[in-house]
This record gives sequence, C-alpha cells and structure tokens, in this order.
Amino acid sequence: MDRAEQLALVAGAAADQWGMITTAQAKELGVGAVQLLRLTEAGLLESVSRGVYVVTAAGMPRHQDIKAAWLRLTPKEFAWDRQIGHPDSGVVSHASACLLHELGDIPAPEVEITVPRRRTTTEPFVRLRTAPLDEDEVTVVDGLPVTTALRTITDLLRAKADGGHVGGVIAEAERRGLVDLDVLAERVRPAARGYGLKPTATGRDVIDHLVRQAGESLRRHEVELAGREGFAEAVRLLAARPDLAAQLARTAGPASRWAAAVVSERRNTPPELPETTEG
Repeated sequence: MDRAEQLALVAGAAADQWGMITTAQAKELGVGAVQLLRLTEAGLLESVSRGVYVVTAAGMPRHQDIKAAWLRLTPKEFAWDRQIGHPDSGVVSHASACLLHELGDIPAPEVEITVPRRRTTTEPFVRLRTAPLDEDEVTVVDGLPVTTALRTITDLLRAKADGGHVGGVIAEAERRGLVDLDVLAERVRPAARGYGLKPTATGRDVIDHLVRQAGESLRRHEVELAGREGFAEAVRLLAARPDLAAQLARTAGPASRWAAAVVSERRNTPPELPETTEG
C-alpha cells in the first residue's frame, strides 16, 4: 500500500470523526504505527495527543482536546459504532458540557466525561466521573454525546461548583430555552444548604440566589420588568393624552388596555376593561 492509499484510508475514516483518527483505528484499517509516523513526517497528519492524529488538510477541529479524549475512551471503535449506554461509552459532562453547549463562562481546565462504570485513566487533564445517565439526559452536540443542560446544571451543583459560575450557566440556559425552570427547581432544591441557603429554601430560591451571584437575570424576570415598565409608561402617556384612552381600550395590547382602564378610573369615568381569556 503506497502513501496515497494509506492517506485515503485514514482520511476517509477521519472525515466522520472531525478529521481525527486514533492509532488503534488506523491499525484496524491496515495502517500501522510506522506508516502513521511517515505520514506525519510528510506533513499529511499531525499528532494532537497520545495515540490521536488529525488529517492536516481537515484543519484543527473545535474543542479538539474533548474530542480526542472521547475517542481515546474506546480507541478501536469508530465514532459511528459507539452506542450511548454501552459499559465503556462516555458522555461529555460538567464544565466540558458547558463548553460544548456554550453556556456561561465556567472554567474547564480538565476534560470531564461521565462513564457508566468505574474506569481509570492515566491521561493528564482528563477526569472520568462514574454515574448512570438516563436516555433523556443525553443529547448530541457537534457529533459528541453530551449531558443536557438540565443534567449538566444538576451535575455542577452536586460537584459543588462555584455558585456564580453555575448561576451564569442557568441564566444562559433559561434565556435560550434549554431548561424548564419548574423542572430545574425540583432538581436543584437539595443544593440549598450547600450554597448557603436555609433548608426550607425552595428550588426557585436556589435558582434566584445563584443567578444573582452571577450578576445575571432570568428572562422571566426581564419580561415581568418590561411588562411593568410598559404599563407605567402607558399610564403616563394616557394621562397626558386622554383622547387616546377609548381607542386603546378597544384595540391595543393588554398592558395598554389595562393602563387605559386605570386612567379612566382615575378620571372617575366608567372604565372599559379589556377582555380576558381563561386558560
């Protein structure tokens, strides 16, 4: 097999693995360690970590260290053959999951991967955490299995991560619609005491406390504030322009209609209350 054929085999497999391939995978294809070395010396491959190469023409992938660590978990298996839930499978989690989800600014000095059974690694800067994961707690980001935003946040709290950093993750996840606050509140309530709150604190108390520590705000709070400010502004406008009150009471949005009713009441005129719908 000449060099061109070797590269074609390696590049073909690497194309579905972010341009990366392990030494063990290459061997499965019939390309040995010596041949990989020669391809590297020729500038066609680049060694990015122990036993992992990237095809130079493919360029360096994003989050290369996370992808390389995940590939090394079962180095002979190609990415497309790995099934979530297999005893040797791994799911990117904790701070590393935040990086992939692009949530918050939590430091991630290690690659963190959750595995279903106890395993050890000699890889520096790789941390394997042992925990079961339900199917609905795993999603796929950039081809990698990753814990969902909900599971990631609860994992960070169990690991006693910095409250301000977790609060930033929560705020970003809520703004992007990645978590349901009611469900999250149930999951985070046990963390109250660990973050300086009373044992009687609710899950919402925990969420609000962490988000405040981050100097952030939740979208629902921003919406409520905007609604209050919009209502107040409408009242001020209608106080100055009473001629608009009757029209707005019939045609405007809820905040303006209620404002028109308030202004009418203040002027001792029968208010036209806006219609409401049950539901």
